[in-house]
Amino acid sequence: MLKSRTFANGRQLKIACVAHNGIRHDARVLKGAASLKAHGHDVHIFGLTADQPEDFVLPNNVTVHLIHRDLSDVKARITREQLPPGRENAIWTSFRIQGETIFEGVRSTMTPDIVHMHDHLTLAASSNYKETFGCPLVWDAHEIYEDLASIETVRANVNAQVIQDNVHNVDGFITLNSSIAQYYHRRYPNLPDAVLIPNAVVRKTPPVYDGRLHSAAELESDQKILLFQGGYSPNRGISALLEASQHLSEQWTLVFMGWGKLADEIASYTESATDRPRGRPQVAMIPSVPHDDLLNWTTGATLGAIPYENTGLNHLYCSPNKLWEYPAAGVPVLATDLPEMSQRINKYGIGITVPEDLNPRTIANTVNALSDSNLSLMKQRCEEFAISEDWSSYEDQLVNLHLQLGISAHDRPRSWYKRLSDLVTRIAGTRQRR
Repeated sequence: MLKSRTFANGRQLKIACVAHNGIRHDARVLKGAASLKAHGHDVHIFGLTADQPEDFVLPNNVTVHLIHRDLSDVKARITREQLPPGRENAIWTSFRIQGETIFEGVRSTMTPDIVHMHDHLTLAASSNYKETFGCPLVWDAHEIYEDLASIETVRANVNAQVIQDNVHNVDGFITLNSSIAQYYHRRYPNLPDAVLIPNAVVRKTPPVYDGRLHSAAELESDQKILLFQGGYSPNRGISALLEASQHLSEQWTLVFMGWGKLADEIASYTESATDRPRGRPQVAMIPSVPHDDLLNWTTGATLGAIPYENTGLNHLYCSPNKLWEYPAAGVPVLATDLPEMSQRINKYGIGITVPEDLNPRTIANTVNALSDSNLSLMKQRCEEFAISEDWSSYEDQLVNLHLQLGISAHDRPRSWYKRLSDLVTRIAGTRQRR
């Protein structure tokens, strides 16, 4: 791990990490901010909430500022700007309002040396940051936003336009893997070279399991658990898993631990009558848990599911948090045979894959066929993977990018940087919607 560095005058970087969500469940934002803080920089995270504004300090002393998301002015702003009514301009205007809301939170709190922008919505205010602070912007693309799973065409178009309009302001580019990086460089050739930082997790020794997952799901202590953890969103293979549960042997229970739109569909399976013995249900569902306590729960699973559907480039090239979270807890992976996931699973022997069609019978048969020796060997390889693919393996790249950009900006007059930024902005022009 890098030791903390200072500039020639002893000044540390002031870094604003901005995201459009409520932060608490965004592992990537939290990990990145923690690493920058650990290297001695002054790091603040800014996010949005539908509730009242809130400031709180994380255990690592990173301060989080949640700003109220108010979209009540969308229609009025469309009218003021004389934009044609319609869904496209409504989405575009809501993105600008949210981006500007986060920007105002940053401006009222600090004068950053670097702004680390997560996801695409924050880019909508990139010119505000450039014009006000004249500082480098790092764009961290977690997804392929133009081709999210089952995204409606109008939203995909707006996502693409937001990126296109603002990509000239990006000074540093981070994304998850080479497949996503290649996509973005083909589509936006002026992007800086990508720094590849996957969703690896901070290495911890898997805890001694205390039975909490089995207890919460009301399972016998020897019951094998096929675990799905995280958001219950469409196109994540949840329906296929639920159908597959009907064909699992009695020694297996499908357990969901998370939140989201498909909770009612999952609940309907937990309430269905079966002839299974008590303590060995077909499906169980328990609430989500705090991210910093996740490992203690996940370690109770036998197999962790990532059955994402190939419904667009974003899923095709995905390498989600769970691909690292499960092995970090000593839990092998069951995933769809998609290139970025299968590459790591096969390289390290940390799990098994099933075909893209996600046939429920095939999923169940694959799980039922796993012997205790198969599971034991994969579990052992999870430990090797967790060591090799630890977050610290990538942390230096994150810290070095910020140091390089920060030193570069510091070595030239801020006023010169701002004039250059203004010139680029004027040349690029402001997008006008007719």
